[in-house]
Amino acid sequence: MPALQIQIYNKMSKKNKMPNFLAMSQQLLKDLQSDAEIKGMDFIHSNFEKEGFTDNSFEPWKPRKSSINYNLLRVTNNLFNSINVASSTKDRIVFEADAPYAEIHNNGGVLNIPITTRSRKYFWFMYMETGKGIWKAMALTKKDRLTVNMEKRQFMGHSETFAKDWNTHVINEIKMRFNNL
Repeated sequence: MPALQIQIYNKMSKKNKMPNFLAMSQQLLKDLQSDAEIKGMDFIHSNFEKEGFTDNSFEPWKPRKSSINYNLLRVTNNLFNSINVASSTKDRIVFEADAPYAEIHNNGGVLNIPITTRSRKYFWFMYMETGKGIWKAMALTKKDRLTVNMEKRQFMGHSETFAKDWNTHVINEIKMRFNNL
């Protein structure tokens, strides 16, 4: 009879083995870091798709003055493709857009562009191609600088909506892992 008790005890000890919570938490942190990189990139790219930025609410970009049949900031996709993860640690992930014109698009501002002989040739070329008077006026201008006001078309930055969605994701991930014990 005592041998039977030992056998039952051994079966129970295998069944109720204590999980390695430290290893589980380390794996969770590693997986969440990877998830944050992916979800962050998806959020930034979705702003290009929606043509606006979502902080507390969605703020659409102002449309261009001329009618166009392509998405704003997506003609060449250079800006879209320049977005990447600059650094990633367990405490912080930094995204960057390394296109030289990324900051002026994201924040808006004023550009002062010098008018050179080469730019005047381009303006004449565009006038010949399109026949639009604006190109002729730019080619003939007496100014030596062109001032352009760039509208703010934010695609990255802090977002309350993203933060709430991320917190929900983290909580759901923790619950799912503990439910699978």
